[in-house]
Amino acid sequence: MNFTFTGLPRFLSAAPSQGSVFARWKAALLACGAGLALSTPAFAQSFPSKPIRLVVPFAAGGVTDVMARLVGGEMAKHLGQPLVIDNRLGAGGAIAAEFVAKAPADGYTLCFCTTGPMALIPILDPKLAYNPLRDLMPVSHLHNVDNVIIARADLPANTIPQVVALAKANPDKITYGTPGIGGPQHLSGELMNTMAGIKLVHVPFKGEAPSITDLMGGQIDLVFASVLAAVPHIKSGKVKAIAVPHRTRAKLLPDVPTVAESGYTGYEISNFVGINAPAGTPAAVIERLYAAVAAAIATPAVQERMITEGLTPVGSRPEAYADFLRSEHDKWARVIKQAGLTRQ
Repeated sequence: MNFTFTGLPRFLSAAPSQGSVFARWKAALLACGAGLALSTPAFAQSFPSKPIRLVVPFAAGGVTDVMARLVGGEMAKHLGQPLVIDNRLGAGGAIAAEFVAKAPADGYTLCFCTTGPMALIPILDPKLAYNPLRDLMPVSHLHNVDNVIIARADLPANTIPQVVALAKANPDKITYGTPGIGGPQHLSGELMNTMAGIKLVHVPFKGEAPSITDLMGGQIDLVFASVLAAVPHIKSGKVKAIAVPHRTRAKLLPDVPTVAESGYTGYEISNFVGINAPAGTPAAVIERLYAAVAAAIATPAVQERMITEGLTPVGSRPEAYADFLRSEHDKWARVIKQAGLTRQ
């Protein structure tokens, strides 16, 4: 993995035509840029001078919290200050993201942000008090959560083309379960509906485990699940893996093809986690934070733990993360509009 510094982020020189969001980032960063060449070394070296708060949108003990503590611990070694975990639950992660968006733009409050509050919830609910592309600056795309489409063991379909054919032969009868409405798994099914011209029927559950239990019991046909939760049941033969909805195959399921490999080029889901800071955070501070993230992600212990937890390490630079967030926003805005899920 290459973390070589390649110059200032691209959004510093982006044309306003790329969108008002990026124009605002450009203006905010360039405001401190006039003296950046002279002040960056000293400024970066003086940061941080106190502990940094890392806000996690989920409860302690879960995979997201565990990874925040692991990555935060490694970052602390390079920053010389501890990263204190602050678990702020509620609204699918939006409460945590809004808290960070409204925090002082000094680099001392960061969000361990996930797909929901960064790319889905703000589109589903335009009345939110924050806009992730405007109010939260990218530091690094940390990792993706590996997912897999699984089916009940006796479903007469073993591949994505067979699932599509089955759905077309049985309109509005093939069901898929997810942990809830509006999440990455739910919208993964909606994207499949859009791309394949089918109508899988969404069945929301209060969590991932109940959906897999009902799948094993034959009450539903498919589940868009995390690889970590699905692997034991796949190995036992109680469910079967159909495809992985990502660009590359999952390390824990190397023999399971991607949806793109199954004939639907362009189908790609990124259930991601990244670190973001409040808009207006100085460029030197963002670069210092990114350097600590890069060092943390490159640590063998972090890489191994991520793979064990069903995650794919990324560790991208701020400008690459910015491009990724913009593309995710655009993609899900289209899917959500087509599915008629936007709240008025």
